[in-house]
Amino acid sequence: MSNSHAHKQSPSNDATQYKLAVLGFGKLASAIVRGCISTGFLKSSDIVVWARSDARMAQAHALGLKIVDMNTCARSGGALLLSIKPQYFSELAPQLSVAPGTNVISVMAGWTCEQIGARLKANHVIRAMPNVAAEVGAAVTALSISKDCPIGAREFAVKLFASVGRVELLHESHLDAATAISSSGIAYLCLFIEALERAAIQLGLPKDIAKNLSLDVLHGVAKSASTGKVDVSALRASVTSPNGTTAAALAVLDAGEFSQLITRAAQAAKDRAAQLGQANT
Repeated sequence: MSNSHAHKQSPSNDATQYKLAVLGFGKLASAIVRGCISTGFLKSSDIVVWARSDARMAQAHALGLKIVDMNTCARSGGALLLSIKPQYFSELAPQLSVAPGTNVISVMAGWTCEQIGARLKANHVIRAMPNVAAEVGAAVTALSISKDCPIGAREFAVKLFASVGRVELLHESHLDAATAISSSGIAYLCLFIEALERAAIQLGLPKDIAKNLSLDVLHGVAKSASTGKVDVSALRASVTSPNGTTAAALAVLDAGEFSQLITRAAQAAKDRAAQLGQANT
């Protein structure tokens, strides 16, 4: 970590209170902050930031955010967004002093509310697992909020993540499963699109046409299904005529246990998330 930031940080005795303090300013935190500002939920002057690198600090500065040192950041917001890499949390937590009553919100994978609360001596912790689509305002965020969480803190967290997409409230015990589907699931779909594009090229289509067709078909299915008027199973059946072209293709996928592979992949992702959590005990 560099100690000479391109933009001067405020001294550690800065007692200014902000609506949101952001600890770590990677792609996800940046997307969340940009979403908050673009939707009008927060102003840049409402947000204070600390990041490990000069480049990230420069990005935050360019957005008009206040740059401070790490411990000042931890104490300066009514809400504290923990967006540092999970592997660094054990190292940094002993150095952090969180003000009483701070609304701690974590997007760190593998760290439970109980573990974070114990490390930071925080009364309550909210966990959120947004996916990478936050960068385009189309995220789905699995959000876990305990029943004893103050109403104001609960509402703030929901609005925070609603600024970058849709929010799904879940019990913390379901977060690993949600991560395996909504977060890791993006990689499964990308892999499928890549495979579809390669197949199109092998069938003789030009590369640009292959790419466009592969993306457009996914977009069309997602748009149709998201209306709630079309069930995906019914949509699949509607394009699968007996002994037709689609039926021939699906027979190959079924023979390769395509559906079972997806289930096994998601289970592996869920199991790995659980392992990461156990490693932090």
